[in-house]
Amino acid sequence: MQGGKPMFDLSVLLNVEMQILIFFGLGLLLKKRGVTDGPIDAFLSTLILNLIMPVNIFLSFYRSVSVAVLKESLLLVLAGVIVVVLVLGMSRLLPKSMPLEKKRIAQYSMLISNGSLIGLPLIEGLCGSMGVVYANIFMIPTRILSFCSGEKYFNTEWKPAGALSVMKKFFFNPITIAMILGFLFNLARIPLPGGLDAVFSSLSGCMSPLALLLVGSTLLDRESTSMGLSKDIVQISLFRLIIAPFLTWIVGVALHLSTPQLIAAVLVNATPVASTATIFCRKYNGNTSYTSRCVFFSTVFSLFTLVLVSATMSMG
Repeated sequence: MQGGKPMFDLSVLLNVEMQILIFFGLGLLLKKRGVTDGPIDAFLSTLILNLIMPVNIFLSFYRSVSVAVLKESLLLVLAGVIVVVLVLGMSRLLPKSMPLEKKRIAQYSMLISNGSLIGLPLIEGLCGSMGVVYANIFMIPTRILSFCSGEKYFNTEWKPAGALSVMKKFFFNPITIAMILGFLFNLARIPLPGGLDAVFSSLSGCMSPLALLLVGSTLLDRESTSMGLSKDIVQISLFRLIIAPFLTWIVGVALHLSTPQLIAAVLVNATPVASTATIFCRKYNGNTSYTSRCVFFSTVFSLFTLVLVSATMSMG
């Protein structure tokens, strides 16, 4: 609470959370009835991450970002770096008795959230396009980490990549390109042609529904539900959904982030294990059952913890 006023209207939060729950339910129903399947989920994921989300981010930066906003957001990047370092350190505390393959999956699950597919729709509903901007700025350190070492958690033959290779992956990623172009177009006052602006707006409007339908659909993957819940998966989920956002809140308050920045940062880190974990695992023939269960159960738990975290922030 700042100045005696809640961070945001609780009724708006509940409305957004209800929309997310409905989209999850629709995604589950589509998978249950056979309308979607593994290949369709993979196509939707590729479409969202390589076209629809970059367009959404481009428009957010194009319409909302100025040099002044970027200067104000430097502390947000610092907060992202500090949180990544803290989580990295805590991920090293996993028990030595844990099998190496599972330990690497657990470490990735602790580090990388599903902030893009679940966090951004929630943040956009609560804070508008400016919230999307803040969330993407906060996620810069995490994305660099993901491009830098995401593979090492799943590929047993992984070798450290050079700094040039890491930077190439980061700067040539569609999301990074969208952020840079959106800011440059805004800075140069380059207007979008009417037709292109309308197309971009239509594509951008698809992001939240498609992303949430996709998450709901993937919840019924056979690998996710084939085995039960284990103690370590519960612990990973609790860290990802409760401890990580709490750490983020502490860092954000210590750095005196503005209210919208703090909301965006905390909600990004209050989301479940990133679905990219299963993509990496399948690519390198890892333990897909364990990885899928980490994603599945953390996503199910997040239906409750997101309400808890958001409501807690709204009250103070």
